[in-house]
Amino acid sequence: MAALASGSTSGRFSDKASSSDGAGSSAVAAEGGYEAEEGVLDLDSPWVAATEAESRLEAAGTAAGVGLSLLAGEELEEYEIRDNQQRQEDELTALEAIYGDDLIVFENKGGLRSFQIYIHYHLPDGIEVCAKLSAPNASPRDVGWCDYKHDDGPDEFSYTCNFEYLPPLILTCLLPRSYPSKDPPSFTVTAKWMDGPYVSQLCQMLDTIWAGLPGQEVVYQWVEWLHNSSMSYLWIDGNMTLGPDIVNHNADHRAISRTNSLESVIPLMLSYSSKKRYQAFLEAIHMCMICLNQTKGSNFIRLPCQHLFCVKCMETLCRLHVKEGSVFQLICPDSKCKDSIPPYVLKRLLTEAEYERWDRLLLQKTLDSMSNVVYCPNCVIGCMEDEDNNAQCPKCSFVFCSFCKGPCHPGKKCLTPEEQIQLRKVSGRMTEKEMAQELFNIRQLYKDVRLCPRCRMAIAKTEGCNKMVCGNCGQFFCFACGKAISGYQHFRDQDCKLFAARDIAAWERQMAEIQPERLMRNAARPIGSTVRCPKCRAQNFKDDEKYIFCWACMTDYCMFCRRKIQNRKGHSCI
Repeated sequence: MAALASGSTSGRFSDKASSSDGAGSSAVAAEGGYEAEEGVLDLDSPWVAATEAESRLEAAGTAAGVGLSLLAGEELEEYEIRDNQQRQEDELTALEAIYGDDLIVFENKGGLRSFQIYIHYHLPDGIEVCAKLSAPNASPRDVGWCDYKHDDGPDEFSYTCNFEYLPPLILTCLLPRSYPSKDPPSFTVTAKWMDGPYVSQLCQMLDTIWAGLPGQEVVYQWVEWLHNSSMSYLWIDGNMTLGPDIVNHNADHRAISRTNSLESVIPLMLSYSSKKRYQAFLEAIHMCMICLNQTKGSNFIRLPCQHLFCVKCMETLCRLHVKEGSVFQLICPDSKCKDSIPPYVLKRLLTEAEYERWDRLLLQKTLDSMSNVVYCPNCVIGCMEDEDNNAQCPKCSFVFCSFCKGPCHPGKKCLTPEEQIQLRKVSGRMTEKEMAQELFNIRQLYKDVRLCPRCRMAIAKTEGCNKMVCGNCGQFFCFACGKAISGYQHFRDQDCKLFAARDIAAWERQMAEIQPERLMRNAARPIGSTVRCPKCRAQNFKDDEKYIFCWACMTDYCMFCRRKIQNRKGHSCI
């Protein structure tokens, strides 16, 4: 039995040999990458202890005084050996079909079959594991896993951690030739994260199951019990307590349990649970809330706010904002979320040139949004202003007023744009006609310009309503009063009007221009034809020259002005 785990004929052993170090983690799609997913074997390998299981199986046979001779079935009749071998082969074939990659069949040693089966614990609702530590020279902050509390003594602490995935429990079996007719399989139960007494109880329960099924194949019943019932058998009220670190010499020799301290085991368990949860995300199917396509998690971006979107949609969104220069709008696409897209995600979604442009624009717009940063009027270099609203350019050393951008004038008021133009005219640098044109341009400029209440960017309004959105930072604000708003409720609660008087007049003029054409088109449709409802676009029978009744909306509409009416006789739109 010295080479129990030296090779494999089926299962996943060959993969384990090629990646047993378990060092690399290459799956980053949920954090914004595209690399290959991390294998299950890389996660399971630190918990296997195949060599220790081999040595304990061999030691168990030697301790019983039988060794390989009895395991080889020398006291059995030849027909009994052939029958047992056939039953073992059939059982292994069934186990391979049921457990797939969770079964590892090793090379035969002395004609005996040996294998390992992985039992994985997936707990969607999570389970609590309480770790009891005794560290007289350590502070609770030194561990830093989860919540803690003092126990009986000042140097004893209990830490409670929640796990969605637990490291695997591994059943290693060696089938003697007398199995299943007379003897049970020789086995070990490996749980490198569990205390010895717990694992010993599992071994005893497997003995009890065999005692109830003598002469029958029992491995499937063992595995099913370990997978479905072992947690409720060991854990009271969904909670298991590990520690303190006391060596128990009376444990079952077939139980391979925790040997390292809890300070090192619990962080490994937390890391295992986190990586398995991420692996499940990669393999599951998710729906992108932008394009509504469904695909595997490896094609998704999971933002720090936990919202998911496919890579293609996120690439398109980020590149569009970088191209348009609206870098402050690079936020989570979810309508109720305002979290920014982190730089490490942008670096994976953008090309190198796009990422450099984003970095440059972000710096520029951040400086623009800072109230104490102004730009030199000569060389356009960012400068920090002092408490007197003066700044000095680090490049040309020009000292200027941050308000009027003129030379520093301590104790004097800034000149208005009109006064500056008047001064230039008096000095002879501007004619009367040029001064009039400049004053007109300034008045026109400031008439329809407001500063964004968030980033102070100057925004001009050409037409439309008074609800404005800043193209730099995405802030909504009222153009009439300049205050930040979130919707249209501001125009209902305040004195501000959604449309200015001149905008309403212009709209009425446009409506007056198209009214005759609309009247002629509607009047041309004969009674008995069908027309579309102006609200829901449903087809309705025309039974009147001026009005229609929509059976979908259950409402009367005027054929000319397309407005909902309450009384046909009292309505007039011509």
